[in-house]
Amino acid sequence: MTTECSSTANSITEVLLAGDTILNLTQQPLNTIAGTQFLCAEGDQLRCSHTPSMVQWKYPLAFSLSTVLNKGMARIVVVSDENCSDADFVVRELAARHVSHLHCTLVCACDADDFMDEQDTEAVTERLRRLGYI
Repeated sequence: MTTECSSTANSITEVLLAGDTILNLTQQPLNTIAGTQFLCAEGDQLRCSHTPSMVQWKYPLAFSLSTVLNKGMARIVVVSDENCSDADFVVRELAARHVSHLHCTLVCACDADDFMDEQDTEAVTERLRRLGYI
C-alpha cells in the first residue's frame, strides 16, 4: 500500500498509526510520542530504534532495507522535505518490495506575519473602509 500526504514536523503524529516505523530523511526533529519506532543508520546499515533519529540517505543503505523490514513493522513512514530525490528512491524501493508505506512530505509552517506585509494590510484596510465595513 502506497500513500502520500503532507504534514508539519509538529503534527506528524496525526498521520501515524500503531506499529509504524519512521524513516526521517529531513533535518527536522519530529514531534512524536514516546515509544515511536525509527529507522536509524549505523554506517551502511539501517536498524530500528526507539530514539528519534534522522537519516542522511546513501545508496548502500538500500541493501540493508530487507534486514529491517519484517521486524514487527506495520508500515514504514518516509518523512522528507519537498522535492527530495532520496525519498523518491526509497519509496520506489519499498514499492518494489511490496512494503506497506506512507510518504509524508513536510511543509513549512507559515507565521502569521508571512501572509501580509504592511502594504498589504493598508490596502485591505482601505478597501474595507471603501466598502463601509470600517
